[in-house]
Amino acid sequence: MAAIISVAWQSGGITNPLRYKSTYSVLSDDYNCKVELAMTSDGRTIVCYHPSVDIPYEHTKPIPQKDPLNNPTESQELVLKAKLSGVQPKPEPTIEELSKMFYTTKHRWYPVGQYHRRRMKKEHPKDR
Repeated sequence: MAAIISVAWQSGGITNPLRYKSTYSVLSDDYNCKVELAMTSDGRTIVCYHPSVDIPYEHTKPIPQKDPLNNPTESQELVLKAKLSGVQPKPEPTIEELSKMFYTTKHRWYPVGQYHRRRMKKEHPKDR
């Protein structure tokens, strides 16, 4: 990390900042990075410029690709199965719990009686 020292002097009521760039660097000389540091004219902000460096093709590696024959692609179904495999089903609430939750009697949760029988489908189709 290079350090910048700002020195200001007063001449005729105008402050003129001088900027010195330090030669000290934590990075080694063979490091592939060109960083320039500067300070703005008001001396309140340090500016760092680090342009992208071209890397020779010989120093790059190919991105590893999965073998399509031995490794099947993940489908939506496989992902969903994997996520749901660890999920335990919650037990359903009992009739007593439902009665307390909704402030009803227990008879409301047993669907038997004339009201429910009328709504049941007939097993035979209607004759035309």
